[in-house]
Amino acid sequence: MSNSNRTSPEERERIVAKYDMGREEGAVIEDWEDPDLSLYTTTDRYGFMHNTPLSGVELPEKLVQLERERAIKWATMVSQWDRYNHSSTLHRRVNKGIPNSVRGSVWRHVLDIENLRQDSIYEAMKELGRRTSPDVRQIDLDVLRTFRNHIMYRERYGIKQQALFHVLVGYSMYNPSLGYCQGMSSIAAVLLMYLNEEDAFWALVALIGNKKYAMHGLLIPGLPKLLAYCDYHADMRKRLLPKLDRHLNKYHVNASEYSAAWFVKLYLDALPFQLVLRIWDALFFQGESVLAAMSLVVLKMNTRQFLREREDGIRISLQELSRQSFNEDEVIAELQSVTADLSKSRQAIPQVVGLVELSELNRQALERAALNSASSGTHDSLVVTGASPDSSAESWV
Repeated sequence: MSNSNRTSPEERERIVAKYDMGREEGAVIEDWEDPDLSLYTTTDRYGFMHNTPLSGVELPEKLVQLERERAIKWATMVSQWDRYNHSSTLHRRVNKGIPNSVRGSVWRHVLDIENLRQDSIYEAMKELGRRTSPDVRQIDLDVLRTFRNHIMYRERYGIKQQALFHVLVGYSMYNPSLGYCQGMSSIAAVLLMYLNEEDAFWALVALIGNKKYAMHGLLIPGLPKLLAYCDYHADMRKRLLPKLDRHLNKYHVNASEYSAAWFVKLYLDALPFQLVLRIWDALFFQGESVLAAMSLVVLKMNTRQFLREREDGIRISLQELSRQSFNEDEVIAELQSVTADLSKSRQAIPQVVGLVELSELNRQALERAALNSASSGTHDSLVVTGASPDSSAESWV
């Protein structure tokens, strides 16, 4: 972060005080900071408000019953996680879709949050960030504009905005080599839709720092892994979709101009939210190869449309994919097929860049918290317990 974007101590104190007050009597909240709810007529099953009527907002009773039955099966698997983890049954059911009612519990298990988290680290980083984070101003701005049309985030300084602010401030101190960048806000907000505040923090830690996902290189200054991912996508586009690749090249549609935002935001805002959740389910279980494969799936499933269009039309279609209707089961089946094709190509996906072991990040975080506690004259007890084993800057949004 440049010095011009750093938060002064006075501004940090002022911003933090607003989140502490929340929406209590006396809170100063400008009219424009809350969305005009009169503009919205419908709320979908995921909590997003829409300004036009939606068809099929309510699931047919047959699908409701099916989801209930599947939720019961998933609850059984979650309660016996060690038995089902890595099984063909679990893999098959992930591909069919995780029922929304148990998604948070499943994510918590597959991201191994219970073993990753360490007592006192999150609270210590949150408090340290509230006092010293240089990113508080930018985080506050991004919290305000994250999912303003969602019932959880519509109220300025509401409970979920407070949680999102604290998760991001805490992470900015937990991993100071990265700090905060704007793509994190939407990702953390979705995690908070399904997890409590501290679990969402550790889920963000896992996505950025676990070798299985390794988003660190997508976000650090210079964006080394993000650029490598875009190059990889361009190469695979040429190999697996040669006709479409020639057409896109003819109209100067470079791979990086659309795929960079897909990768850094894990397809949020690029595809319908319901489909993004299915992609995240696959990502959490299979790892980062899903990101690369999905970029090709999107092109493959829209090849006919893109081949009919020219330069501006192609770009508009790419920007409006989130409004398109997808058969999610077909997309996930295609995702598995393309993942297999990439594996057969023997063209390795971009490697991990500059990743620090999570156990080392935990150790460093506790040391910083202890030093800050000592220098501020407090006597908080921060003991480094046995760390669990390991199982930015520029914006593209």
